[in-house]
Amino acid sequence: MKSTLSMIILSISLIIAGSCNKWLDISSKTEIVSEQQFSNVTGFRDAVIGVYVKMAKPELYSHEMTWRTVEFLSQQYAVVAGAPDINVPKYLYTSDPLPSKRESLWLGAYNVISNINQILIYQEKNREVFAQTPITDSLIKGEMLALRAFVHLDIMRLFGKGNLGNRPEIQNEYTVPYVTAFSKYPTPQRSYKETIALLRKDIEEAIEYLKCDPLSKLRPSGYWDAEVAGGFISTTSVGTSMPNRKMRMNYWAAKALYARILMWEGTSESKAKALKEALEVMGSTLSDGLGTGDGAYYTWVTSSDINGSYWYTSDLAFVNEQLFTLQVEKFMDIQSVTSTQSWFYCGPPYSQYSVAYLTDARRKTIFENGTSLIDADWRATRCLWADGSSLTSWTIAKFYNIANQSASYSKRMPLIRISEMYYIAAECFLEQGASYNKALAVACLNKVRNQRNIPISYNLSSTMSETDIRNEITKEYLKEFIGEGQLFFYYKRLGLKYILDYTGEMTDAEYQMPMPDSEIASGGVREN
Repeated sequence: MKSTLSMIILSISLIIAGSCNKWLDISSKTEIVSEQQFSNVTGFRDAVIGVYVKMAKPELYSHEMTWRTVEFLSQQYAVVAGAPDINVPKYLYTSDPLPSKRESLWLGAYNVISNINQILIYQEKNREVFAQTPITDSLIKGEMLALRAFVHLDIMRLFGKGNLGNRPEIQNEYTVPYVTAFSKYPTPQRSYKETIALLRKDIEEAIEYLKCDPLSKLRPSGYWDAEVAGGFISTTSVGTSMPNRKMRMNYWAAKALYARILMWEGTSESKAKALKEALEVMGSTLSDGLGTGDGAYYTWVTSSDINGSYWYTSDLAFVNEQLFTLQVEKFMDIQSVTSTQSWFYCGPPYSQYSVAYLTDARRKTIFENGTSLIDADWRATRCLWADGSSLTSWTIAKFYNIANQSASYSKRMPLIRISEMYYIAAECFLEQGASYNKALAVACLNKVRNQRNIPISYNLSSTMSETDIRNEITKEYLKEFIGEGQLFFYYKRLGLKYILDYTGEMTDAEYQMPMPDSEIASGGVREN
């Protein structure tokens, strides 16, 4: 990835609160002098904030990697003739606008990774900086290792192949570079086997470092007092709500990410491990079934949450269920097509080409029209609005911003939800072996369904066939993650040949976004 690295080194600059003008000192095209930035704890904290700010940029998680490009790939949205993204759901990766999107996604992701690696390098180099703040030291190390795994996984999920567990023959093929150092020299592509091993190494180490996270509940009260008093840890991070830790890569988010990585690996061994991780995040164990759930670090959305005085004061994004979320302060600007038009507004739908909405036919299909579910499920009744001249187009309300909106829920982009852990557990309970339990698989699905206002009288039966249960898991992904970019990766992980609203067969050609043209032209792609 020589060309990519060169461009990143030339352009790298963290956006840092309070120290933007002194972040990096560039002494040459290939060397960055950061001694001043990393000479004290405040400088490290600013650099960490900069990583999250970069992740929330439009080329990554506030736009392309979530509700726009990756979601269009899942066929979730209506396709409007003349739309700028019309070639995206057709998987025409070499046609506009995909070449430029591939480039910006790739560069944006590796830019974040480069900044992470800079922090980790100087954290080891300047050990004396953290002599009085060992907890802050551990939190930074854990967050950065976990974020390095998070971003690398998404690059591989997008630019690599899927269905790895059922295709052992591709384990030694090359996938994306896994970069663990900041260097002027290119990092070669690694095999899928090596990449998975590096993902597991980073996240396992991260979890150990994050055990001191106030959100983990693994440390006694008062453990953080000295560093709170010194101003190194926010007092809100050790309170009852701990809002800022959910907007950081916290202990539970890292555990959930580990489960996601293990599911992507896809072997029987990794799924058994994923089940244990998912259950722990849920607040359950194998011995107590699903248990009751801890609830200390997440709470389910309630009727009062979702039925505010106005739609924009209602929690349509289920924020307290988000294990890891990014704050996007300028989300309204990012989703704006014009000064008066949002990508998420579709009334009437054909007044613009840049629009992301669900057709009436798709809503009826995924929410099972003809049953009572479509009239009960909050995801259908509250999180989508009927719009258009005949009220047959459906606006995605949870991300729709307006100028006078004061609620914070719509300024967050959820990256990991607790519901995903229930779906992972349900899938793993269907794996043959010691953990096989159809009843618990169904119970996982019913738990989420009940929390979405579907009455217990409509619970799924534990006598369902395995095939029917797996179909129900797919239905949940269709309903739960609208606009969040997770559906495409779910399809790809399983290697599903046929997906809703795409008439062709899904193969690697459709699932695998090619690496950027500049990377290919520079010889950065190795032959398998």
